[in-house]
Amino acid sequence: MRFFFSIAMWLYSSLSAADDFIDLETSINQMSSYYRAYIFFDGDERYKKPILEIAKNASNYDDLLSDKPKLLQRWRIFIEQVNQGFVGVGASRNINFQANWTLKNDELRNVLNKELTEYVEIKQSTDPSSKDYIRLLLLRMEKILTAYMSLTNALGGLGVSAESIDIEAEILAVSNMLTLINPQDDALKRVAKKWAFVSRVLLKYKTRIAPYVVIHGYEKLREDIGEHLATSA
Repeated sequence: MRFFFSIAMWLYSSLSAADDFIDLETSINQMSSYYRAYIFFDGDERYKKPILEIAKNASNYDDLLSDKPKLLQRWRIFIEQVNQGFVGVGASRNINFQANWTLKNDELRNVLNKELTEYVEIKQSTDPSSKDYIRLLLLRMEKILTAYMSLTNALGGLGVSAESIDIEAEILAVSNMLTLINPQDDALKRVAKKWAFVSRVLLKYKTRIAPYVVIHGYEKLREDIGEHLATSA
């Protein structure tokens, strides 16, 4: 099957089920962080576009989920409420949409986490030179961004959910992963440099400042990680 990263739509083929689960998690986290940005920036269309792009291509995961009916059902329910929630105007201020997003997102994540218990060994790739290691690095970055953006919710009340993690501990873990990579190509060198800057901003999450800087920094990180994955053996 084929899958995608949001924004740049980097395409790959012939991936294992475990790899695709990493990408499914990445897509879910990207949708969540962009939705929080959409709320924070009062309905700015630039943050809705990548959400709808992922939703439009949701069927890319049908093959992966074909033998996992509960997970496939939750994925489709989540995508359906995403598409319906953005119909018309005022989605950024729609309290019902926000509540449904959190509920359906949490239900999806809970079912996904049960499936992922089968792939713990594969996901814990310890070879810093492998693609799995880099893609797991990206996933952990995305989880941090999702948690960070959930704390910027101007309307409050939706920050504590399946998205909640120990941000400081995860930032340290990602930084340690980057240290082990010892990047040699230009793309990963840029990732290490940009992460050093973005992580300092992320550590100020309690002040709820600079979400635009963080979102913009992450888009650059995704581009460079995508370039590395597309060109590495």
